[in-house]
Amino acid sequence: MISAVPNQARFRTMLFRHTRRPHIILICSIAIAFSGCSRVLLDERFHDQRLANWTVIDDPDTVEGPSDWKVEEDGWLHQRSNIWGRRGDFIGRWYGTYLVTGDSAWSDYTFQLKAKPTDDDGFGVVFRFVDPEHFYRLIFEQDGFNGGPITRLDKRDGADYTELWSAPRGYRPGAEMVIEVEADGPNLIARVDGHVLFEVKDGSYLRGKIGLFCYAQSGQAFDDVTVISK
Repeated sequence: MISAVPNQARFRTMLFRHTRRPHIILICSIAIAFSGCSRVLLDERFHDQRLANWTVIDDPDTVEGPSDWKVEEDGWLHQRSNIWGRRGDFIGRWYGTYLVTGDSAWSDYTFQLKAKPTDDDGFGVVFRFVDPEHFYRLIFEQDGFNGGPITRLDKRDGADYTELWSAPRGYRPGAEMVIEVEADGPNLIARVDGHVLFEVKDGSYLRGKIGLFCYAQSGQAFDDVTVISK
């Protein structure tokens, strides 16, 4: 009697030979896909009250300063000073204070955070922050005496800001909001609470840090800051 075991062994060998190559291709494809996946560059919940990896930058010659950034018992980051302006200040510049973090080599990323305004002046975010005179800023201003209500995207180059986009709407003091900025090459997109504010093209700055901003905005709060690479 002839045993069937060798035939079964040969069959398994043939099956392996015919199927291992697709498995290798699949494994390679998965590895390639994951190698191009997004990475979390920053996940800041403000558990560390020292703000060890953040840098405070106040515009020169501001009044009612210095700024007062601190993590409070509610777990939010607050800016308590009413710092604003400088010599030669006028509506459209809105000089104030910044809290900056990250890596100057960051290029394409999505920057998201929660904001909770209690005042009615200006606050926002900065991104692709090269240095204190070169970056993009998204500002929300409510007070009519300071040019509000307006939401505006600016490019700072030296002492001046250039408007890239604006809309005649501000925000509701006391209402929490989620702000998201997406920077992908020259494509700049912003959303508030999931709704698109703008889609703008500008390639002036293609990499840089991120930060938070206040103009005459005492009590402004921020939390849950994330940056994810594209």
